[in-house]
Order: sequence, then C-alpha cells, then structure tokens
Amino acid sequence: MVAIVKNQAAAAAFIRELDSRAMPRYTLGEAGGYLGLPESTIRSWFVGMPYGSGGDVRWMSQILKPAAKDLLSFFDIASAHVLMAFKAKGARPSDLRAIVEALEKEHPDARYPLLGRDFHLFGKDVVLREAGRLLNLSKSRQLGLKKVMEKFLLRIEFDARFMPLRFSPLRTSRERGKGFIVIDPDFAYGRPVIRGTAIPAEIIANRRLAGESQARLARDYRITTRAVKEAVKHFPQRKAA
Repeated sequence: MVAIVKNQAAAAAFIRELDSRAMPRYTLGEAGGYLGLPESTIRSWFVGMPYGSGGDVRWMSQILKPAAKDLLSFFDIASAHVLMAFKAKGARPSDLRAIVEALEKEHPDARYPLLGRDFHLFGKDVVLREAGRLLNLSKSRQLGLKKVMEKFLLRIEFDARFMPLRFSPLRTSRERGKGFIVIDPDFAYGRPVIRGTAIPAEIIANRRLAGESQARLARDYRITTRAVKEAVKHFPQRKAA
C-alpha cells in the first residue's frame, strides 16, 4: 500500500511538472502565419535550410532548437517573436545565430536562450553588446535596437520565472499598443484569439472575408469593430470554407 501511494504521488508530481507551453503543437507554416513570417524563415531558424545554387549549395544550420521535428511549442514561437526584433533592425541569419550562441555561452543551461529570468536580467545586455559588434552599431543605433527589443518584449505577459504566458504577435515594428490578437496556449489550442476572449481570430476573419459586415460580427461576438479589423489583418489571405 505504501508503495502504491508513493507511486501515485510521484505520478502526480510528474504531471504537475509538465508544461503545455513546452509541448509541440504548431507546424512551421502555422507558426509563420501567426507571426507574420514566411514559412521559409521559420524553417531556417528552427530546422536549417540549404542555400546557394549549382555546385555551390551549402547548409544553413538552425538557430533555435524546436520542440520536435517540424513542430514548435508555444515557447518556441515566443522565442521567434523575440528574434524578430533583431531581424527588424537588419540582423542577417548569421548575425541572429551569433547572438543566440553568445547567449548560450553566457547561460549554457538555458533551454530557451531568449526567454526566462537570465535573459531578462542579463541577456539583453549580451544582445546589445553582440549586435553592436556584428552590425557595427553606434551608441544611438544600439539604443534604437534596445527600444525595438523592448517593444517586442512588452507584447509578452510573463510568469514569475519570466517565461511567457501569452503574447500578442507584433507583425511589424510600427504597430503600437498591446495588440488585439493574442496567442495563449490555454485557449483555442494555442491559436490566435481576440484579446480577453477565447474566440479564434481566424473564425472572425473567415466570416468577414466571406462577406459578413464588421457590425454584424462585432454584435455576434460582443467585440469591437476594431477587433474585427485586426482579426482580418492577422489572417488576410484566409478564405471561408
């Protein structure tokens, strides 16, 4: 009986330690669509890609480690969201890799070098130092990179360990505010939803693209017409089934 109780307690502890945010759930295409990036960019970051032509074809190795082969976790796409800040400031794939490698060297035990307490306390300084060296940034341009990085980070809501709970994709660095579209692993299986609801943004976009009015959708779902517009902006090419 004692052994059974111990085994049950161990099983319960194991289940508590499982974090759905780290589980594979997104295809590379889904991740790219949600973040506003080409699938090829996501693939190059998490899988690697051949490049070149003719007899000079080389392999571009991955920058970030995926949760599983061709599947990404919520933590993975949140990491890609942070990496987008450096891309927005002109960092090349080789620069992105060097930045991540510098973070991994500073904190070799970190599974997610762009997330967590170490990154928030120390990693941002490592990024600015490495990016300044790679991109030959002046002090003012380093400040510009810091502002863009903070803008992307402000779209993320964190837990006590500075790991993301949910975030609002920043598809361009020109967007302002918290965002109307949120990716939360606890709602709609991690698909983008309207902020403050569990309504998948893609459903709103599909109905709007099918011809229904903004006012009708806002009334049906009890959301603002601005939220309807943002859903369509997030899924501009999707068609109703």
